[in-house]
Amino acid sequence: MENEQGQQKGRSNISYAIMSLIFPGMGQIVRGRILAGLLFLMNVILYLAPLAFVPQNTEYDIKTPSLLIALIIWAGSSLDAFIYRSSFLIMALLVSLLSFGAGFFGSFLILPNLDI
Repeated sequence: MENEQGQQKGRSNISYAIMSLIFPGMGQIVRGRILAGLLFLMNVILYLAPLAFVPQNTEYDIKTPSLLIALIIWAGSSLDAFIYRSSFLIMALLVSLLSFGAGFFGSFLILPNLDI
């Protein structure tokens, strides 16, 4: 009976990971870890935003690193949903990524428009 429970628990972990692969953070939110799920979702949205809003003819290429970071966060969301217990270190990393991205992309979009 323990094997059946262990296999079923493993299947549910896989289903949470698949949920997070489909939509970042959904596996965490379904498990009840709403803050972690929202942080994963906000980070992926933040790092995918330059793909839509930054014009292609800019002097610096921020689209490629932005896309790579978003995909890594998305994959990390799936891994975190599979493992279930994320550490304080992962939460701190998500908050710092969100803060860095908001500051960097905010300044990238605002500073060129200022007449200084």
